[in-house]
Amino acid sequence: MFARILSLFLAAALCGAAGAAERPLALDRAESRIEIVVKATVDSFTGRLEAFEPSVTVDDAGRIAGARVAFHFRDVLTGKPKRDKAMHEWQHTEEFPDGEFVLRSLLTGPDGQIRANGRLSFHGVASEITFPVSVTRQDALYAIDGDAAIDVRDFGLPVIRMMGLLKVDPVVHVKFHLQGRDGDAR
Repeated sequence: MFARILSLFLAAALCGAAGAAERPLALDRAESRIEIVVKATVDSFTGRLEAFEPSVTVDDAGRIAGARVAFHFRDVLTGKPKRDKAMHEWQHTEEFPDGEFVLRSLLTGPDGQIRANGRLSFHGVASEITFPVSVTRQDALYAIDGDAAIDVRDFGLPVIRMMGLLKVDPVVHVKFHLQGRDGDAR
């Protein structure tokens, strides 16, 4: 009798899990972007990740269930080839060509602010990061925006100093906008 009840319970649980499948958003690459804001004593700039591989999934309730962004550091461009070359030398792009962010959770705080927690990997180091995000949805259209403050020293990169007085802030801001459509929205 116990085996029969356990079998029914397991079958019901498996059916429930199958009904709660995650599905991918169809991301609009023309509307999605990732920018890296760098502050310096002189010549602050914003780099742009020209190509990246985003993946965002939603559950049956329409909530973000997972996210991953993979990228190649060669695709970070600042608009100045000389600066790009120096950045890739500093970052050791030849040795560490790829980076990745994998979302672990989205939590809403008592203030209503959503915070993303995940693992960022680059320059041979993986580290947990947490940052504010906003998720808006209008019917099947999703917009996900965030601003992650990343201290490059946490990833084994040195602070850039020039001529003793000029310095690049080691905390860069990765600002992103991902936009996509849920083809199965109910």
